[in-house]
Amino acid sequence: MQSKRNKDPWFIGSTPKIKETLELTTFFLASELSGYQMVDRLKVLSSMDMLTGVYNRNEMNNRVDRLSEGEDEGRPIGVVFADLNGLKHVNDSEGHLAGDLLLKNAAMLLQNVFVGHEIYRAGGDEFMIIVKDAVPQVLEYQVERVKKQAGAYQNVSFAVGYCCEENARNVRHALKMADERMYEDKKRYYEEFPEYRR
Repeated sequence: MQSKRNKDPWFIGSTPKIKETLELTTFFLASELSGYQMVDRLKVLSSMDMLTGVYNRNEMNNRVDRLSEGEDEGRPIGVVFADLNGLKHVNDSEGHLAGDLLLKNAAMLLQNVFVGHEIYRAGGDEFMIIVKDAVPQVLEYQVERVKKQAGAYQNVSFAVGYCCEENARNVRHALKMADERMYEDKKRYYEEFPEYRR
């Protein structure tokens, strides 16, 4: 016996409308989900360096701005600049694929030493690390580990400078000091290996 509802002319005539409404609802939900996924993808693209898998310069600048405006106020911070030695020489002598591999290996080394800290590719061959709640002796030890472990990766060598500040708001001063010390280290490297000078 058929139910009265199935014989109702409104129900029979509404079936295509119900189907159309469900299809439209599904379309809008799928579009909305796709939009959220696109936003997430764009966020990743705007903050990550696609070659090395570390944060990019844009994200670094945003982070420095937030710190200097008071994020993590009163907490100690460490900044490390690590400039990859000899990238231009590798690019010129072995090609850009070899240079890309060198950059990937350099990023991997930094990620292995600075586990849980923020690593940024600041520019072509330069990386910057932000170490929250930095302890000067520990940071010095990590920098030494970078230099010692570089030998395990083909062609990886860094000029490194670092600085600790008692208050994260002073991150720009730490950046300046770390950068100056990195250039001093870079100068020593080129005095020892003048053939790699740019």
